[in-house]
Amino acid sequence: MNARIEDAKPVGRLRRAGAPVLHGLARGLLLLTGLAVTVLGFTRYVDAYDGVGAPRHAPTCGTAAAAPGADCLRHETGKVTAGRVDNSNDAPSHWLTVARETAGEHEYPVGKAFYDDVEVGTDVDVTVFRGRVAEVSYRGHRARNPSTPWLASTEIALLVGLGSALTAYGLTRARPATEATPVGIAAFITFLSFFGSLVLVSTQLPLAVTLVVPALAWLALTAGSTAAARNG
Repeated sequence: MNARIEDAKPVGRLRRAGAPVLHGLARGLLLLTGLAVTVLGFTRYVDAYDGVGAPRHAPTCGTAAAAPGADCLRHETGKVTAGRVDNSNDAPSHWLTVARETAGEHEYPVGKAFYDDVEVGTDVDVTVFRGRVAEVSYRGHRARNPSTPWLASTEIALLVGLGSALTAYGLTRARPATEATPVGIAAFITFLSFFGSLVLVSTQLPLAVTLVVPALAWLALTAGSTAAARNG
């Protein structure tokens, strides 16, 4: 009986000694997974940036610069069918309804000078990219119609938020089932990622600014929040 108890003691000590090692490996796996998911989110962010800015750099269809099968700009003639001025905000906004050759009518925001220079029935140039109108122009007036990356920003926010949570769990000793601090960190970063990506991707600032600013913000928020969680 005593021999069995004595034989069991080394096994118990080995299990207790191995527990910190296993815990450290689990934290390392969470950290690496979190960083990988975050990088995937930033990769999707760059893709969204390129997608919104693609019409500015795409060649015109049918020209030598347009490679076969590649995305290009198609020009159509549209006809102005209506116009309106929205005075609900501090600054009035001007809108023109344009009927396309290959699609129905749609309303587009334009500048005041553009609005004043056309009448109902005026023919305008409509630039189409990937099936949607990218720009409406007329005699030097240009009204861009950029796409708003709602879906892409949602995807980016979820990836970066999940990656932040896993990274925080890996950097702290928190247990996913019991500790809520990393979840709070991730929720805050998810919220900022959605609106930040929506604004930065839509404004089309230089890619260096568009990528470096959110990357530094993520590092600062994750490092600061993780330090607070570990000291708390």
